[in-house]
Amino acid sequence: MRASRPVITESNAARLTPVARLGPSLPDLFACGQRLAFDPTGTRLSALARRGNPLRWWDLEMLSPEPMWNHASASGMHSLVFPDAEHVLTVVSANRSPLGLWRPRLVAFCAKDGAQARERHLTHAVTRLAMSADGARLLLVPLEGDSPEVWDLKSWRPLRELTPMDLGVSVTACALSPEGRFAAVTFHADDRRGENLWLWDVASEARPVTLSIDAPTVWSLAFHPTQPLLAVGGITEEVAVVHVGERRQVRSLSGFHGYACNLSFNPDGTLLAASRDGRGFGVHRFDTGEALFHHGDGEDLHTSDAVFSPDGRLVAWGRADGTVELWGVAD
Repeated sequence: MRASRPVITESNAARLTPVARLGPSLPDLFACGQRLAFDPTGTRLSALARRGNPLRWWDLEMLSPEPMWNHASASGMHSLVFPDAEHVLTVVSANRSPLGLWRPRLVAFCAKDGAQARERHLTHAVTRLAMSADGARLLLVPLEGDSPEVWDLKSWRPLRELTPMDLGVSVTACALSPEGRFAAVTFHADDRRGENLWLWDVASEARPVTLSIDAPTVWSLAFHPTQPLLAVGGITEEVAVVHVGERRQVRSLSGFHGYACNLSFNPDGTLLAASRDGRGFGVHRFDTGEALFHHGDGEDLHTSDAVFSPDGRLVAWGRADGTVELWGVAD
């Protein structure tokens, strides 16, 4: 199904149409939203809804609307990543075991049968996590005052502990650059300081560079797949573009009506998908910000991810009823 569809480009993005809906629907999801992730091969898609709804994933080769697996004990999960086609990875609540007592756990589930494949008790509570595009590194962002960690997923252990975050801040998003060199975290502070973005060079032990993005709140990050650029979205109708090598904002993209809540690049970085605050999702040109496509389901309080597949042929978007819609361009 995927290979038979054209790659989504600037010239055909306006012709996006729904090609499949994955379910089933979930009760009481309104105003909650879903976190979505493709595996690096694009053959599987996982979804995590808030409020204790199950973690689900689907086989996109078979394209059955029913999930391969529902993990019912998803209570306490924060976000998820798909490091490879065989494993879904997330953070779950403590299970009061003698090994960890009240400590949360980093857990990998087997994508074939939902069995727990690996587990590691964490030192701190984790609020956000993000993965490098190659699936090799993982960023774990804790509560205020603790140190973010970059993990090597192959060895299943921390690779580097970053400088502790300030007290009195609330993390809103995090991201790792495609090769895992840079880590970024957006936040808002109780003291209402102007700065709201931290940027680390993972190989360095220096404190992060702190930048100020002109928005009351910033809550979405996406690293460009081929250039040293970082897109930052928030409560504004513009997306800021930061040059991570120069450590400065270099431009702004307008046209993101309804705010840019969750950002996702296509594989070559020419397009940017943005789910919007209560207004569905859109696809934009990255060079100008021009909106090429927009769709919504009319649910004003609902915001879910909209993410490009790794091959750039599909966009997955979480609907307010708990289903996940796949969008593509017809032959």
